[in-house]
Amino acid sequence: MLRLAGGLLAALALLGAGLQLDHRLNTIDLPHVNRPTQDGYTLTVYFTPSQAHYHGPERNIHDRACPGQNPPDTFPADFLDRVGLEGFGKTVHGDYLGWDFTQHCYFSTSTPPVGSHENPLVPWQSVAANHLSPGSRIRVLDCGQGLSPDTCSRVKSANWHVDDLCSIGCDDAKHLDLYIGEQTRADLEDQDSYFVTTNARVLAEIPGAAN
Repeated sequence: MLRLAGGLLAALALLGAGLQLDHRLNTIDLPHVNRPTQDGYTLTVYFTPSQAHYHGPERNIHDRACPGQNPPDTFPADFLDRVGLEGFGKTVHGDYLGWDFTQHCYFSTSTPPVGSHENPLVPWQSVAANHLSPGSRIRVLDCGQGLSPDTCSRVKSANWHVDDLCSIGCDDAKHLDLYIGEQTRADLEDQDSYFVTTNARVLAEIPGAAN
């Protein structure tokens, strides 16, 4: 029950904060300056939903296909909602359904989810952030509130780096969105790895930056 409540609270926090993330934006030009250790970060996570774990009513997307695209006509509505939030979803056929945040349309691709430079997203390494230069290495020194000890240990030991961007919900310079990979369980949102944490302490190291 506590784990269920935690997952619901995380989901509500994401929605309440307006975290409808756009991971397919263009690169933002930022100064290459290292940032000292900073407190007060918010850490959230994003993932690639798997159609196999969604069983809602079917929704037709024939009229929402991107130009030149011909994805299957229908998908579970709850799966489509997740694709619209996360940017990509894995279909039961093994390919991927993507959502173009600019044109507001769906497309099919055999390529796994990519970041803002069309680079593959790497689970427990890729970070979406709008206020740090691409390639910045991120070290989480203190997880803040909201994580279990095991999850915090994993977050702190991971080699995070910025290779993605997001829009709504990431306007705060102290907000990092961490990619945790493809969904493997229907109850992912009830797992410790799906979290919102506040007051984390973070060190950002930018390659080639001036101190």
